Amino acid sequence: MADNQNIMVPEVNTEAAQENVNAVSQAVAVKASNKEFEGLSERDLLVELLKEQRKASKRSLITAISLVIICVAFAGSLLIIVPKIVSTLNNAYKAIDSIQTVVANADKALSSVEQSLDGIDEMVKNVDKVVTDNSDAVTKTVEKVSNIDIATLNKSIKDLSEIIAPLAKFFRR
Repeated sequence: MADNQNIMVPEVNTEAAQENVNAVSQAVAVKASNKEFEGLSERDLLVELLKEQRKASKRSLITAISLVIICVAFAGSLLIIVPKIVSTLNNAYKAIDSIQTVVANADKALSSVEQSLDGIDEMVKNVDKVVTDNSDAVTKTVEKVSNIDIATLNKSIKDLSEIIAPLAKFFRR
């Protein structure tokens, strides 16, 4: 392993640190189901552990960068979508206000129509009264007209025209 020689691992001077290294190396050895870690020394196990930690940190970095990209994309989407939603809601509120105005005007128009219908009903009642009141007068007038002697009326008109004819001749001169 050429990589193992390039990596410098500091010597551990305290017993607690040595026990920690032993525990970590044993954990790595236990977790590894691969046979390649069986005969390795503590230094080699630490080197392998360091390689695994570097891989894990690279994966963590990639995950963090991915999360940042997702968050930026989400924030960008919100910056684009939220104003449109607010605009749509404002238009909806304006439409609702317009609808309420139309409904109020329709209510006023209906009440006006109801008043007009009441006025028409009253007018029809008055027309009925006028017709009934005047029907008697019309009946009397028709009776008087039918009692007129047409022959006598025609004779009177003829006599009147005979009287007026000489006067008309006199004034035409």
